[in-house]
Amino acid sequence: MKDNMDIVIWILLIALYAKWIFIAATFPWACLFFQFRKHKNRIRSFLAVPDILFEITTKEGAWRYLIINIGQIPSISFRLWLYRMLGMEAGRNVVIHYKSDIRAPYNLHIGKGSIIGDNALLDARNSLRIGENVNLSSNVSIYTEQHDYQDKYFRCTDRGGDKTVKIADRVWLGSNVIVLPGVTIGEGAVCCAGSVVTKDVAPYDVVAGIPAKKIAERTHDLKYELNGSLCLFY
Repeated sequence: MKDNMDIVIWILLIALYAKWIFIAATFPWACLFFQFRKHKNRIRSFLAVPDILFEITTKEGAWRYLIINIGQIPSISFRLWLYRMLGMEAGRNVVIHYKSDIRAPYNLHIGKGSIIGDNALLDARNSLRIGENVNLSSNVSIYTEQHDYQDKYFRCTDRGGDKTVKIADRVWLGSNVIVLPGVTIGEGAVCCAGSVVTKDVAPYDVVAGIPAKKIAERTHDLKYELNGSLCLFY
């Protein structure tokens, strides 16, 4: 009877922690896979073969599941360390808040002092570069990939355009802002809450609306340096 009870307890423990067991077991392989994507060479290519086969078997869902769950780990510093292990470049005092969805972290660069708010979607598949002391409020979505509605097969193509998104120093993106592929946002610019940014924003411009248009201009004498201190949400 005692042996049966031990088996039941082990089954319950495994079921309870199955997600984190899976993450712990697959994370080292994910690091190899993403580092291979970032710095392709023969050695990394050889080491990444099991990862590629695993990803094909799971229909590209394994690493996505891994990254989404990393975003739910309660420690900000530990999350940031894990993202860096997956190839993300982040400077000092960077803060990435809860439940961020980071796509292709090996193509993401975040400058020192920048803050990423809750539930951010950072799509770095075609490279996303965020400068220093940038503030992204909650629910910001930045895309570097989209379907081409003119393509008869509805493929993700850019028809020759550069889909990299570049956000310069001291930019502020308000809550629920959406930034589309290929956009560059100049230094010190502000995108007001709910804006959909479809075109480049000039330095220090304040834009709002759908699509976002200039409504004001910000002071050029910006001196603040964000130091990673947190604002309590409760």
